Amino acid sequence: MSNANINGAANATSTFFMQERQKFVVIVFPLGLQGKIWAAVLRSQGISVNGESHDVSLPQTLTTLKRQDGLPDLLVVDTRLHNLQPYHLVRWTRDHCPELGVVLVNGAQTDIAPAERQWALLQGASDLLPRFKSASLVSSAVANLRKVLDLLNTMPLHQRSLVTALLKLGVGPRSQQATTPEPVDPVAPFL
Repeated sequence: MSNANINGAANATSTFFMQERQKFVVIVFPLGLQGKIWAAVLRSQGISVNGESHDVSLPQTLTTLKRQDGLPDLLVVDTRLHNLQPYHLVRWTRDHCPELGVVLVNGAQTDIAPAERQWALLQGASDLLPRFKSASLVSSAVANLRKVLDLLNTMPLHQRSLVTALLKLGVGPRSQQATTPEPVDPVAPFL
């Protein structure tokens, strides 16, 4: 075999191993902005996202996926979906699909107490994250996204793509500045 053939084969092999399969995440949120933000920030990182209805039986769907195409890389579920029973889902996943990570998001809280997070981890969750904070959207998106990317073994975070995605949704830093009215000095009209 010539050196050209050997080098060509080595390059093809290294290219093959360098091209990683696109990560696939299923998100389940109630209708509203939090789910849209999650989809946008994940897609901004080149992650394939499928938004699943909270009315679907996720254990049944996951069982079918496991038999057919394979499971997603991660499941991100809002804890406010009481009919879905997120903690029951985490325990079911731990028992039936242990290779599937489940990130719970408490869509009602901007901060998570350490004891609450620890309890979620003991139930089998990969993590329990707070909702995105509207006052500091970019920094809360970066914090939550870093944790998810770490769970997916995907780095680095592409911050420019993240900010662009938030701006396209109309919730990024510039759109917040444009829609935030100037504070009114209560004394000024009387001066």
